[in-house]
Amino acid sequence: MWVLLSKVRRDIGRRRLRNALTLTGIVLGVAGIVAISFTGRSIADAQHLTYAGSQRADLAAFASNLSPTTKNLIDRQPNVIVTDTRNVHTTRFSTGDGWHNLRLVGVESLQDMRLDIVELTRGRAPGRGEIVFDESTADLNPVEIGDVVALRDAPGNTITYLTVVGFTQSPASLGAGLLNRATAYTPKASVTGITGRSTDNFILIRVEDQQRASQTGQDISRLLSKRGTPVGTFDVRDPEQFVGSRELDTLLLLLSIFSYLGAALSSVLVANTLSAVMSEEIAQIGIMKSLGASKWHVMATYLAYVGMLGFVGTLAGLLAGVLIGREITAYLTGLTGLQQPATTITMREVGLAMVVGALVTVTASAIPVISTANQRVAPLLRSPGIRGASGGRAMRWLSAPISRINVAAAVGLRNAMRRPARTVSTIVVVTVAVAAFIATQALSRSVSETVDELYDLYGADGWISFQQPVGVGYSSFLERDPWITHVEPWTSARGAFGSTRTDIWGMPERDPLYSYRLIDGTWVTKSNPASAVITSNLAAEIGARVGDLRVLDVGEQRETVTIAGIVDDSSTYLGSAATGKVFMHISDVNRIRRLGQQAEIFAFTLTSNDPADVETALEAIEHRAREFGPTTYSAAADQQASAQAIGVLTLMLNAMVVVVAVVGVTGIANTLLINVSERRREFGILRSLGAATRHVLGVLVIEGSTLAAIGLIAGTIVGYPLARLMVELTSGELFELTFHLSPGALATTFGVAMLTVMAASALPGLVAARIRPIQVLRYE
Repeated sequence: MWVLLSKVRRDIGRRRLRNALTLTGIVLGVAGIVAISFTGRSIADAQHLTYAGSQRADLAAFASNLSPTTKNLIDRQPNVIVTDTRNVHTTRFSTGDGWHNLRLVGVESLQDMRLDIVELTRGRAPGRGEIVFDESTADLNPVEIGDVVALRDAPGNTITYLTVVGFTQSPASLGAGLLNRATAYTPKASVTGITGRSTDNFILIRVEDQQRASQTGQDISRLLSKRGTPVGTFDVRDPEQFVGSRELDTLLLLLSIFSYLGAALSSVLVANTLSAVMSEEIAQIGIMKSLGASKWHVMATYLAYVGMLGFVGTLAGLLAGVLIGREITAYLTGLTGLQQPATTITMREVGLAMVVGALVTVTASAIPVISTANQRVAPLLRSPGIRGASGGRAMRWLSAPISRINVAAAVGLRNAMRRPARTVSTIVVVTVAVAAFIATQALSRSVSETVDELYDLYGADGWISFQQPVGVGYSSFLERDPWITHVEPWTSARGAFGSTRTDIWGMPERDPLYSYRLIDGTWVTKSNPASAVITSNLAAEIGARVGDLRVLDVGEQRETVTIAGIVDDSSTYLGSAATGKVFMHISDVNRIRRLGQQAEIFAFTLTSNDPADVETALEAIEHRAREFGPTTYSAAADQQASAQAIGVLTLMLNAMVVVVAVVGVTGIANTLLINVSERRREFGILRSLGAATRHVLGVLVIEGSTLAAIGLIAGTIVGYPLARLMVELTSGELFELTFHLSPGALATTFGVAMLTVMAASALPGLVAARIRPIQVLRYE
């Protein structure tokens, strides 16, 4: 046993650089798997922790005149555990560098909040004339404690100044950068001073039986309507989901795919290394067996060597994976408003680390070890050691013209195929790394291009909404604004076909700003029964066809609608739990909702869509409509917020691809180092014949570039279907994507890969160039 351990220790010590590269591959493979597993578990823990600690509301809705008496009445209703009310106002704030959307929440005090409790992370609770912002506000505006912010509903309106005294974390809420809107808290008196509204207008309810939450909301709506307190549609919390959970689940799924690819590549790297070790030590193995060692002793010796690398790589990869997972969790919880849980390591992470770092690496090494250990003594002792055969007739034929120009390049080209098994495994590593990079680029491009195409469907440059619905005739007043060229009244609602929730949009019949892409049927018309146009993904979900009659639930109302058409539009907003959209004539939606001839939002086009002009126009429009408390939205700003969400996906995927790419580059460097070790005498002869350092470097750079070029070609062939698969997978989880893979992305892949491989080949080249001929030529 001591002899075995001594040999293992000696082998590890005398192959330091090669072992370091192999360990790097193991560590990266283990770290990727552990990081994704840790992140997925931590996100689930964060959801439970946030909902338990913040007393997350199950029902939420806007209402009017929520007096303490009304609140107490709701508290006494069946299935209601606790209620809380807020005075919420949508406004805008500025610190001197432009105006930003703000959701201002008036509370008695942060300590008295009973539901959706926010955590004070910095500073102190606000008093009169003071305000605290959500931490994510920094994504919109770099607000600091002590700053004085200006609040204004619309240009020309009274400006209120409040002092920033702290920052909070809002539970289960998307960040300000993703929403293009900040959230802040202030005493109710401050909101009353801005709005003149003395009673609360937003109600939160936590129920006992979540299965009955929707029914409880309907019962409360009827109760309050009878008392003259109109209530909007209740948002019902899904206990199994949180805002952005679908997007996060998709992201983690994609990251998992790449992490498993990285783990597989690390096992190939280990197998490649041990195969070279067995080739180097064939004579030693023959001597061991001639002295009485059985094949089991030989196998134990070399598997112990691999096991030691796997053990060290497992520990380092486990630690690195947990640290990386913690950082990813902190980043994602910051975006979604979840409370970051304590860092813990479970047996799941330990088990995955052991499987990848120890079991997979040892298993991958078993084939070369068993193959060599089963050989008879005589062939092992007769072994010529390192063979000097070149890459075969084909490579000699291909390299012959090159040798007339540059001998070093021809030698490097022939050497690339000198060890077929090793060459194939190295090319496999490069192929997978290149394919992963291409798939990521295609997915990122497909998402961004599809989002741009979907925004093109909505031809509006901006939208304006008010604190309450206004008459559709208000569009004529808006059209008199010199900035506006066309206005359309829209309305919206949330509905469901059975258990399938969806969004409903009421639009004009003729030439709407929404440039629908009709697949079948016709566009909406005013009819009886009401006609509806649905998106293709909703049609597939509920099994509907043109001409079908379906029952549509809108709040407490139930309407039978005729499916008049199907359009191609799978767009959704971040955190949406709805499937597709339903488009109806605005008058039909208003009739169902009992809104009369009113609209909730007006879409418009402007004389200029330049961002600076749009901002100027929105201010002017708000000023004209200031009597209704308007809020304007820029299509460009909304698209920018979507781009930020896409950036999160791209950032995470690129980070995982970097891991796969590093393993691939490590594989090439490791292969070249093995080749240098095997051909020490050959390089010594080259140096003794006058080969300069540049010649030796050229041989290895060409050798590595040849492997990379073959891997690039194979990676492109494999990468295209992989990219298709990932785009289809993402389409199924989020929304339908249009596949995009530009030639420029392929050219970038080729260029980056070749430059990286050439740089990685330089290290083995420098090692070979430092070989002293006198040392290797006198070695026997």
